[in-house]
Amino acid sequence: MDEQLQRAANKGDLDMLYRALAENPHAFDHLDKMQVVKTPLHRAVSEEKINFAIEIMRLKPSFSKKLDARGLSPMHLALEKKQIRTVHRFLETDNGAELVRVKGKEGVTPLHYVVEQGDLKLLNEFLSVSPRSITDTTNRGETALHIAVKNGNTEALEALLVFLRRSWNDEALHLEEKVLNWQDEEGYTVLHAAAKMNQLQVLMMMKLLLKCNVHVNAISLDGSTVLDIVSELVNTA
Repeated sequence: MDEQLQRAANKGDLDMLYRALAENPHAFDHLDKMQVVKTPLHRAVSEEKINFAIEIMRLKPSFSKKLDARGLSPMHLALEKKQIRTVHRFLETDNGAELVRVKGKEGVTPLHYVVEQGDLKLLNEFLSVSPRSITDTTNRGETALHIAVKNGNTEALEALLVFLRRSWNDEALHLEEKVLNWQDEEGYTVLHAAAKMNQLQVLMMMKLLLKCNVHVNAISLDGSTVLDIVSELVNTA
């Protein structure tokens, strides 16, 4: 990164930013050509220079989707650093809905991250801004529902199910069925995943899921149904 751009981002100095760009008009373009790069936007988020970060996003929207060496987009980074004000400002931008769906390392999106962390407030805000983000999957084929179940987060799972069932038009019903019965890389639906959780939460999770449009007889890649998994757990208990 251009040294003057880096200093500007560290300080949140917009005047220095524009001087740097005037002296080197192609500085942003050079960074934009790189697949993995720490942009001035990443730097501004790291230093919690919110106004500077928003200015960078306005000047170079593509930077908001760039991943750094750790596989994090600026939104991922803001979430990791618990910079909620920065996250909210990002959501208010023209491409806020897209930022919720940016895939970082292993295909994890910001929505997946907040589900894993159990942040219900941000989870609901993300779904409100970007309803289709609930269909996004990781490299392992996991939906946000899979992630909620595998982390034993019943409240996040319930929030996701409530969102899926909120609308009753044909498209919403199709979306609900698609997401609820999506199979990960092992062929496990979210109900399979819940059944494999040999924990107390499994009862609550399965109760929630069975109220929805799930296929109880879905077969995983190893030929297991949900009943097979539950029976195995009972026999080995």
